[in-house]
Amino acid sequence: MLVSKPFILFFKYVIPSMLGFLAVSSASIIDGYFVGNYVGSVSLAAINVSFPLFNILFGFALMFAVGSSVMTGKLMGEGNKEEASNIFSKAIYVIVLLSISLNLLLYLNIDKVLDLINVKDELRVETLNYLPIILNFLPFLMIGITVDYFVKIDENPNLSFLALVISSLINIVLDYIFIVKFDWGINGAAYATGISQTFILLILLPHFFMKKTTLRLVKPRGSFLSIFNALKNGSSEFVNESSVGITILVFNYILLKTFGPLGIASFTIVGYFIAISIMTSFAVSDSLQAIISKNYGAQYFNRMKSFLKLGLISILCVEIVLTLFVIIAPESLIDIFINDNDIKTKEITLKFISYVWPAFIFSGLNMLASAYLTSIQKPLYSGLIAIMRSFIFPMIFIFTLPFVFGNIGIFIALSCAEIVTFIFAFRFFMKNRPSVLAKFI
Repeated sequence: MLVSKPFILFFKYVIPSMLGFLAVSSASIIDGYFVGNYVGSVSLAAINVSFPLFNILFGFALMFAVGSSVMTGKLMGEGNKEEASNIFSKAIYVIVLLSISLNLLLYLNIDKVLDLINVKDELRVETLNYLPIILNFLPFLMIGITVDYFVKIDENPNLSFLALVISSLINIVLDYIFIVKFDWGINGAAYATGISQTFILLILLPHFFMKKTTLRLVKPRGSFLSIFNALKNGSSEFVNESSVGITILVFNYILLKTFGPLGIASFTIVGYFIAISIMTSFAVSDSLQAIISKNYGAQYFNRMKSFLKLGLISILCVEIVLTLFVIIAPESLIDIFINDNDIKTKEITLKFISYVWPAFIFSGLNMLASAYLTSIQKPLYSGLIAIMRSFIFPMIFIFTLPFVFGNIGIFIALSCAEIVTFIFAFRFFMKNRPSVLAKFI
């Protein structure tokens, strides 16, 4: 990471990461296809009702993964491999304990959570058919994602890519078997997703037992306080994911109140397109974190600048193509997920998507800025970007814009949130760009 040409190293990490995350996105989309076409719109809405809880739990995993891997990457860049393995080991032990505890707590309180967000009738029944099954498997995903970050920081991005692709393929195959062949309905979707996520961990773990591996699972030495210090660097990812979860809860509540369950089904479909946008940008930003953190530790500021330029160009190209796709052929894309009979759902979705597309480009730029600030250990700025784009501004706009624009205010809230966040993200980046950091050395 410290001597290879920036262009070659960037694509060595970004291409596998992007393809892997696209595979995850496509598996989620195919999930939506099977549920929307073979089970129904209410079941599609039930999956969306479950998303906020996943976001919060996934955010805990990302906080440990990003925070500790950035610290590990810096230690490896400084040549301190022994302490890097120590941090890695502590992070794994903590995430195992935390993931099991949090999922058990949520599993025992599902009914209270659904009461809190006012999920009733058929939507509640379908959610209770889906959510408990997923929670049984979620610890494997939380541990697997944490391990994935360390595999990439240990310079094996291809294995990370392989794990995500195999997991996605398994999900697709099991969706077909459980939903279409066995007619298990939304239960089948839950089992397909849970089983496929377990394979991420199973595929990645052997990496740490290979001879060429730098990071090793060792008996932890010293205080675990170092891990909790590392959490500051991953706090933006936790804030981002958990805030997204809370935002989705609020959007679901408002859409349920305004349009009924079909409004949530519509939001679910739009969410698939948003997921592709976010996953591709996240793949680029995520890959840069590992590269920049090591080069930052070695104080190679010109290389950092080169990686940022490559990341910016990649994100803009991908997001512009996706935006054109959504603008030119929205009906064809929506038809993938719903039957011809779901005319009302289609109408709501078409309105939603016609206003949400600006969020694609600006979300990518905001994620790039946040990832860069995390990699240079500026958690305050990174966390501010994350909470502004995923919670503060969406909440402000979702509650104020409908009073001005009616229902259209609901649809434009996400785009407005990303655009306003970008103004702050650009300012934070300029204060901490590589050329500025170099002056303090």
